[in-house]
Amino acid sequence: MILLVLEGLIQHLFFKKYNLFISLFLVFIFLIILYGSVESYSYSRVTKDQETYTINQGDTINKIFNDVSLNFAEKAMIKLYLKFNNINIIQAGHYDLVNKNWRTFIDNLSNGFIKEFLFQIPEGSNLYDIKNIIENSYLELDCPNFICLDKQFGFYEGTLMPDTYFYKFKSSLASILIQSQNDFFIYIRNLWLNRNLKNPLKNLSQAIILASIVEKEAGNDLEKPIIAGVFLHRININMKLQADPTIIYGLMPDFNGNITKANINDKNNPYNTYQIMGLPPTPISTISKTSLEAVILGQPNEYLYFVAKGDGTHYFSKDYNEHLNSVKKYQLNKQ
Repeated sequence: MILLVLEGLIQHLFFKKYNLFISLFLVFIFLIILYGSVESYSYSRVTKDQETYTINQGDTINKIFNDVSLNFAEKAMIKLYLKFNNINIIQAGHYDLVNKNWRTFIDNLSNGFIKEFLFQIPEGSNLYDIKNIIENSYLELDCPNFICLDKQFGFYEGTLMPDTYFYKFKSSLASILIQSQNDFFIYIRNLWLNRNLKNPLKNLSQAIILASIVEKEAGNDLEKPIIAGVFLHRININMKLQADPTIIYGLMPDFNGNITKANINDKNNPYNTYQIMGLPPTPISTISKTSLEAVILGQPNEYLYFVAKGDGTHYFSKDYNEHLNSVKKYQLNKQ
């Protein structure tokens, strides 16, 4: 009798251990499958509908889930991924979502790998152009109408150094513009110290204005010293500059693309160098270093006229008759 009881007890314990082993084994298999599923899902794309995503201070992971429209199972997968990898911090900022999977996105969130943007101030652009660039940026607009800038020369136009700047979402516009202008001031003052003594320009303000005209007239860097020499020659003999880009600037922002005879004869346009003597009141664009160098280091040359040849270069003439012939050759015959 006792033996039968012992035998039954042994069988019971055996089956209990067996069932426990099976249970633990099944749990183990389940966890492996779950972990594999979570890892696999972490490589899925966050969303195809957004290229960027902004996280503000205080935002939670649940807000992100709702914004990218995850279902219950998908939310559970990402929460488990966060748990498995002991991630509990998300940092505010603007993040890139282009072709990003959850694994990369979460890594960026936890480490603060915030998306950087480009802000470019192009050579030959004016403040109207730059305003459009600003309006399409992600910068904090803390410099309305460029009031954060220094007006020591009497104008804002032309005093920003053309360059490309990297910034993060809602970075200060003012800090970028001030840096750009300071870079310009440092460069222009150092250049002025080495100015050509035969140069008729009296001050830096005049040099900046003329350099902006050269910037808009020149089709390539090689011709800039020659074009600068033409204008310096004209200034030296009190001859009108007659530069088309100055007329255009005076018609901004409503210029339609064509300079008419009425535009040329317009005495009310203060930038019309066909009518005014000398330089216009302000620069007409941002200025490259090569244009600044061409003007400040240059001197009057033997030419008084130039005409576009249609290939990005110009023909330069010493007198009006030669100029008329070159106009006929390169422009009138092509119309």
